[in-house]
Amino acid sequence: MYLHSVDRRPDSPTSRRALLNRGYFLNDIPRPLLACRLLGHRPVVDGTTGFRADDPGSRWVCCDRCGVRPNPQGRLDPARWNIGDRYTGPWLSEPPPPPGFIMSLRHPAGPRPSPTPGPWPTNPTGAAGAELIIGRSFPGWSIGIKVGNCGSEHTLAAHIRLYPFGALYLHTERFGTWLQRRLIPRGYESRVTELRLGDGRLEWALWARRDSSDIDPWWMRGSITFDPRDRLFGHRRYSYEKVGDPTTVTVRLPHGDEHTVTLQLERCDYGRTRRRRFHSWAVDWSTRPGIPTKPGDRGRILGSGVEVTAPAVTAGTWPAEAAARIALQMSQDRERYGYRPASEPAE
Repeated sequence: MYLHSVDRRPDSPTSRRALLNRGYFLNDIPRPLLACRLLGHRPVVDGTTGFRADDPGSRWVCCDRCGVRPNPQGRLDPARWNIGDRYTGPWLSEPPPPPGFIMSLRHPAGPRPSPTPGPWPTNPTGAAGAELIIGRSFPGWSIGIKVGNCGSEHTLAAHIRLYPFGALYLHTERFGTWLQRRLIPRGYESRVTELRLGDGRLEWALWARRDSSDIDPWWMRGSITFDPRDRLFGHRRYSYEKVGDPTTVTVRLPHGDEHTVTLQLERCDYGRTRRRRFHSWAVDWSTRPGIPTKPGDRGRILGSGVEVTAPAVTAGTWPAEAAARIALQMSQDRERYGYRPASEPAE
């Protein structure tokens, strides 16, 4: 278990005027799991339903109480096992050995995962984090909570923001899994409950989907407008317009690895519908199979966005500036999670 912190002010344009903007992270916290240690894990079938009608998805085993997965987690037959079923199949007595040289030559991409689940981990851990801002950051007042889905990095999260005084953001990783599995037992749609006040509007969300608001019923989201300018000139919001064709660069990280990244330059305008003005230049980036940010080649980031300066866009050097900002962004994430290259021994 270790604690570390990161100063976010230099890399967050919205909070550079804040007196303090610091993230705190406590990693590798032992999870007590009292019920599972007393009664044993409750194995159930978890998985995905697939993204096409002919795709049955995947199935594996996890504990219905704490969400811990055995090692290996198993590769079950979707035709036999339904998500939520109690798992009553066979178990491995111990994890399979790591693949050797001959196995690696036989299967260049690595051996196929075992169809049978293995033993439960003996010392599962979790993490918790907070971000404290004192002073100006994002405008407006808001308070909210989030319950993540079974694939979320943050199991539970909450925040309170009171501009211009400051803000506090909290999250857990793995802690609160019992509650998450009771409220969102299947699927990959996180839920939020939030109240926001700002820009002349009062907005609310009641157990709404975090990333698919367009399919929510009417009562989950709503707003009231106080500013008459919203009715005369439209609401204030950001808009993004792609500029030019995508370009490819190589992002080199301090750990020695390199990644081919696709960049798309975007112009960001901000203002009311009939009175928009230039705000900034942004670059949307993506890469496959992703950039690992956590120990054990986990936490792969498939894409995100960074800002670039107007002089770099004018001079045509924005791809190099974007690559440097991406490298800095990924390096900070790796520092936060204690990432080490595979060739570097653990301390």
